Amino acid sequence: MQVIGDLFSAGMETIKTTLLWINVFMLRNPQVMRKVQEELDLVILLMVVLIQWLLKCYREIKLLPPGPWGIPVMGYLAFLGQEKHTQYMELAKKYGGVFSARLGTQLTVVVSDYKVIRDTFRKKEYTGRPDTPFIQTMDGFGIINSEGKLWRDQRRFLHDKLRQLGVTYMGKGKDVMEKRIMTEVNDYLSTLAASNGNSIDMSPVLAVAVSNVICNIMMSVRFSLDDPKFQRFTWLIEEGMRLFGEITTVDYIPTIQYLPGNLNAKNKIAKNRKEMFQFYREVIDEHKSTFDASNIRDLVDMYLAEIEKAKEEGRSSELFEGKDHGKCVLVVKRIQLLPPLMKCFK
Repeated sequence: MQVIGDLFSAGMETIKTTLLWINVFMLRNPQVMRKVQEELDLVILLMVVLIQWLLKCYREIKLLPPGPWGIPVMGYLAFLGQEKHTQYMELAKKYGGVFSARLGTQLTVVVSDYKVIRDTFRKKEYTGRPDTPFIQTMDGFGIINSEGKLWRDQRRFLHDKLRQLGVTYMGKGKDVMEKRIMTEVNDYLSTLAASNGNSIDMSPVLAVAVSNVICNIMMSVRFSLDDPKFQRFTWLIEEGMRLFGEITTVDYIPTIQYLPGNLNAKNKIAKNRKEMFQFYREVIDEHKSTFDASNIRDLVDMYLAEIEKAKEEGRSSELFEGKDHGKCVLVVKRIQLLPPLMKCFK
């Protein structure tokens, strides 16, 4: 013990002597003293910032639902794989019907319980849309991508007008809808009969049938199976889905959208979208030139009638927040995404 005490005393004397010489050196070299002081101030500042950030993260984590830890930058995105929904189901079993995960730089809360989903989306606080590269590319229009008052106005408008067009379970409109469907059913049966019992690929036949029911309601347009426009649009939709699949990570880590591969995909999406919009614009212009308020044919006519009504009442700028009404119709028309999905029935 005596030896340890001696060693401790000697060590303390050495430290005192060292500190003394450091103070003497500093006093004789004020420029060095200022430099050391600046570096100490910087270290203290960085420590304070780090502590504040850690406390902020801790407070956020405490308020969030439980969830898995991820890795820097990628978060839990690196572990989701291609079939994200199946991984979400596994996480829900572990963490419950509501859990959180950081996907890339985006904090995400996943709701997988039916009752919670229903109760959540009844609240106006949850009618917003995330500000992601996808939403920016789609301009944030229409019933799918809009939010707030614009979304509520369009939802109310479409709910009422689609019921008038026959999208209902009961009432007179149901008969109108049945006629539209039976027209496509008859064409579908005719195509089968024309095959003379030979095997044919049913995917495009089902696709054009389903698409025609929707297009007829939206803009009184029907396509045939060999129609070049229908084939082109089907290709554009499939291409769009493929490209969005390629750059899905961009929504979680926005900075990577400027990498060459992602940038090319984004430019292709914008180009394809422009091509489809041009067709829709032609349809809307044709409807404008033949519009008759006493003979409403489809949803485009209903939009045009509402626009005319708004002009007469002096509220044009308020109608759908003054957005391009053509685009509002177009997003509904995107239900034509159904054709590529029909391939699942093969």
